[in-house]
Amino acid sequence: MEFTCESLSILVVRPRTRILMVVSFCEEEYSHGQCAHISMTSPSDGQKPATTWQARFPIYFGWVIVAIIFTRSFTTAGALWSTAILSVPMKEDLGWSQSAIFAGIALRTLGAAIGGFFLGKYLDTRRGAPFLAVVSGIVSGVGLMLVALVDSQWQFWLIFGVLSGLFGAGPGALLMSAIVPKWFVRKRGRTMALASMGTGFAAMILPLVVPPFVDAFEWRATFVTLGVLTLILAVLPAFFLKTRPEDVGLRTDGDKEPEEAAARSGQTEEHSLTAKEAFRTTTLWLLIGAAFFGSFSPTAYPTNLVPTFVDRDFSLQVAGWAFAAYGFTSFTGRFFWGWLVDRIHIRRALMIIAVYTGLTVPLLQVLPDNASLAAGAIAGFGIGGWVGLNQVVWAAYFGRANLGAITGKVRPLITVSGASGPFLVAFMADVFGGFGIGIMVMALSWWICSGFLFLVRPVKRTEQPASSQPESATSP
Repeated sequence: MEFTCESLSILVVRPRTRILMVVSFCEEEYSHGQCAHISMTSPSDGQKPATTWQARFPIYFGWVIVAIIFTRSFTTAGALWSTAILSVPMKEDLGWSQSAIFAGIALRTLGAAIGGFFLGKYLDTRRGAPFLAVVSGIVSGVGLMLVALVDSQWQFWLIFGVLSGLFGAGPGALLMSAIVPKWFVRKRGRTMALASMGTGFAAMILPLVVPPFVDAFEWRATFVTLGVLTLILAVLPAFFLKTRPEDVGLRTDGDKEPEEAAARSGQTEEHSLTAKEAFRTTTLWLLIGAAFFGSFSPTAYPTNLVPTFVDRDFSLQVAGWAFAAYGFTSFTGRFFWGWLVDRIHIRRALMIIAVYTGLTVPLLQVLPDNASLAAGAIAGFGIGGWVGLNQVVWAAYFGRANLGAITGKVRPLITVSGASGPFLVAFMADVFGGFGIGIMVMALSWWICSGFLFLVRPVKRTEQPASSQPESATSP
């Protein structure tokens, strides 16, 4: 029996990789020496084949990313909160002023802003984020250990402030705003709140641990211990960090298909603006204004909390407990704020936080005697919400593809406020003999912040939406 046909196509499917291979045989082409055509296709949405261990992980790997950023936010904030507590024994041992020590904190924050400006765009690349997470973790840990050797102000400013800020805290502080929103869209509010809870956890735990440790081993050994802890918690988890779910064959929020995401959210795929496009919008500049004034108190208030109580003749241990109460409400309150922002727009949630905190920050000044110890816990509920959610706003208005580039360029403009806050409040305390003026300035900053948020309006989309692909890391 003879079988003939003009052409024959065979479809081969590799299930694990989801690669389709089509082998086509053509009689006419065979006569010219071409016996077959082979074409291969893979998923059309830019995903990598789902062969990675992250794609086969028992739970959605985005939750592992949240856990990694949680530990990183713990170490990043822990360096600041611990130094604020250690400023008391450092001041007594070295004879430095409070403002001199807090100048180092200001330099660290400014250095982080400058480092983020130049390195932020690399957090949008596949290998850039894991590499920077590892390197910045090493710099942060070693920097804390070297602080134990300082005996002059310029050494502290250089090691803890400039170098650790530029190459340690800079990339580390951007990881949450640049990475977590890439993994989640519908659950962005609650996941950002969870990831940022590391800062609240640091404020809750370290004030209880650091003062007794200082009493037993002095402040220099405490810095060495903090450095070792940073190397463990910041560096080791960073080896498992991935920039986007698409890099490991996954989709945002753990969805299986694009249609599933659209059906659940009721929205189409979000469009992203490049950094250049974002900076041309009025919305971005209003958000920068809100973030500028909203960033003053979250660093100034907790770092000056212990010195404020010590200045009122409370012991370091009692002041530490008051700081821990602040950390507890800052930590636990983010469950509420994360729940809220998934139900109302991020702008409204941040306005509620700004008004609440503007009302509660002055309690540190107006509550009498022992009652003032509760002021930190009351204000911490709002400040923790701001720390957890203010970075959601960039993805909400400008998309997720270029978050590293956008937040990296925005950060220097708003960090001037956050960096100067601890120093200015401490300086005003040195000049005026108390923290009252500084506390009222912090309250005022929240009311100005709420005014900027009130003026923010949605970005006007052009007829041709911006590309959702990340900008090149080599672009200016």
